[in-house]
Amino acid sequence: MPKSYTALKASESNKSASLYIHIPFCNSKCSYCDFFSVTDHSLMAQVLDKTMEQTARYIDYFGIKHIPTVYIGGGTPTSLPLPLLEKLLASVGNLPLEEDSECTIEANPETVTPELLALLSGSCINRLSLGIQSFSNSTLKTLGRHCDFKTNFLKLEVIQRLWKGQLSLDLISSVPGQSLSDSISDIDTAISFGPDHISLYALTLEDGTPLAWSYDPDSQAIDDNVWILAADHLEISGYRRYEVSNFALPGHQSEHNTRYWKLLPYIGTGPGGVSTLHTGERGLFRIANLPDLERYLSSDGLLCGAETEEITGKSYIFEYLMMGFRMTAGILKSDFLATFGMELSEVIPETLAEWKNKGLASETDEAVNLTKEGLLFLNQFLLDALSELE
Repeated sequence: MPKSYTALKASESNKSASLYIHIPFCNSKCSYCDFFSVTDHSLMAQVLDKTMEQTARYIDYFGIKHIPTVYIGGGTPTSLPLPLLEKLLASVGNLPLEEDSECTIEANPETVTPELLALLSGSCINRLSLGIQSFSNSTLKTLGRHCDFKTNFLKLEVIQRLWKGQLSLDLISSVPGQSLSDSISDIDTAISFGPDHISLYALTLEDGTPLAWSYDPDSQAIDDNVWILAADHLEISGYRRYEVSNFALPGHQSEHNTRYWKLLPYIGTGPGGVSTLHTGERGLFRIANLPDLERYLSSDGLLCGAETEEITGKSYIFEYLMMGFRMTAGILKSDFLATFGMELSEVIPETLAEWKNKGLASETDEAVNLTKEGLLFLNQFLLDALSELE
């Protein structure tokens, strides 16, 4: 921890902090997933109790007075039995939520029932994020999903009929063997259900996942252009791209994720949950809960055995750039100046000049951002920026 918690408790920035709750349980593990989750549900009730306890302690200790957004993710939060989920949602509803707080819960199609939607509708939840991934049976099989086109379609019909809140759908593109027509068809089917928000992710073969182990580049081609053209199709269909992989109808951007990208304060509870708070001294303090159920349950103290890290100086600047340039709007010059006491153009002048000359970055009086083409090379931009920072 810092020499004292005083800076964290005293920082006015932390008085308003978002909340992420990690529910690390799934009914099955997808072959591409490297998020912390388990399919053994034997410790579910104990983990939930510990998570709610940790949430209350964080809010009290760090002096959080307002919670503008909540995101319950995982894992699959809706794999919780309804009585346990009801207990969790009642607990969240009693927290100091701001009026009209955006409160999101993730779900997989196979967990959606009329009873679940009735429970969510009667709670603080007003935004449902559904992991569709694809409507193609062959793509779903490649991804190791335990649902098919029929399940996805029928569950969306139930949601369309019974859910009155916001709806976000997750899709994955550039899957081995997936064609452009497959991805376009996924988008058109998704749009037919009228979601407010669509996340279109380009598949990453993460080391250690079953999909990465089984991938055969000689027989399973991955066409990177599929994602690019599918993203164009989303924009043509009226969904505005506001971040690398996220698209929304006007006024329906994810407020919670936008707070992440702006490095605004948030607490993360549950095994694997991560918090980022402001020290009040031009620095961040990160708390990462252990992705281990038994160690999490057996830990004592405020942090439940979490790992901690102070992020200051050039590390803080780089993280600010890494997150801010993900957004199509880029970084507001005034925000950067207020945060670091210097102009963005003073920090990475050569990188900005080079990328603007190439037409890959753009600058106005208010902001600096990567162009549509520039976002395709975000990683290279960040490497250039990091090299100049060092």
